Amino acid sequence: MKNIQSMLFAAVSLVALALLAPSSEAQTYLSNTTLSTAVSATNVVAPTITVASATGITAGNTMLFVDNEGMFVNAVNGTTLSVTRGYYGGRVTGHASGALVWFGPPFAFQWAFPGGYPSGSCTRSNLQYLPYINTDTGQISDCIGGVWVSGGTATGTYGSFYRVTLPYIGSVAYTSAGTNTAIAAATSMYCTELDVPASKFVTGLGVLNGATVGTDKHLAILYDATGNLLANSATAGATTSGASTWQTFAFTTPYFVVGPAKYYACLQSNGTTDTVRMLTAGQLDNLTTKAVTGQTFGTIASSFTVPTTFTTVVGPYWELY
Repeated sequence: MKNIQSMLFAAVSLVALALLAPSSEAQTYLSNTTLSTAVSATNVVAPTITVASATGITAGNTMLFVDNEGMFVNAVNGTTLSVTRGYYGGRVTGHASGALVWFGPPFAFQWAFPGGYPSGSCTRSNLQYLPYINTDTGQISDCIGGVWVSGGTATGTYGSFYRVTLPYIGSVAYTSAGTNTAIAAATSMYCTELDVPASKFVTGLGVLNGATVGTDKHLAILYDATGNLLANSATAGATTSGASTWQTFAFTTPYFVVGPAKYYACLQSNGTTDTVRMLTAGQLDNLTTKAVTGQTFGTIASSFTVPTTFTTVVGPYWELY
């Protein structure tokens, strides 16, 4: 039995490694959900687990990966899954309720890679599945800005309990951040460089509103260092709320931000009434910012030309959460 398993792992690994080569298929981001209940390390006889959502999970061809353990889905009954544990590496561990669960076809995961992770240059459109998850080490890598970036492992909730303010404002009052806050045009997109210090599972972006809110709708977008679209909030937008405080915009699909690495967060608005606090000259002007013109609210470009300089009053303050 062990020999058969080893042959299976080796065969799947060869297929998985081939995914690092150029592919004519569209690039797909691995899906994820969370555990609804804790799973014991000793629950190995006809085991079942319960997830928050089973959408996209099918019996017979879906692999789960949670806390460095692979599981193969044998049956789906609502959100209760019958699984084979210790799949794709043989490790069986306990898992807390709320733990992140990655899932996809078995060949979308990498069982082994020299050094534990890929390195060097890469092209997102040439990769069938991202992020790269090494099921042997748990290391997560992504193609960000044309290069492989590795950071963090596939365990727990990835720091979802805290927010990361970028750029860092410090101890000043929110009302003191960004003295000029007017949105200049509904046909522009306002982008700020985010230098993310460490990996984090991100469910959305928060933007620091100005003193005038309640009329316009905004939406938030995340791009990589070379301007490739990674995630966005609902294209219908959300009406601004909360003067001089953070307003959150949930991504339609959460994204695992690998760091340290550079990203860009961008804001679209459908009006010119409400305000957003912007970086101004003399305040964090070491970052690159840009107003991208010719935009249509709710239409999100798959890429944009990233800025190379700082421009005053076009880059919002952001939070990753």
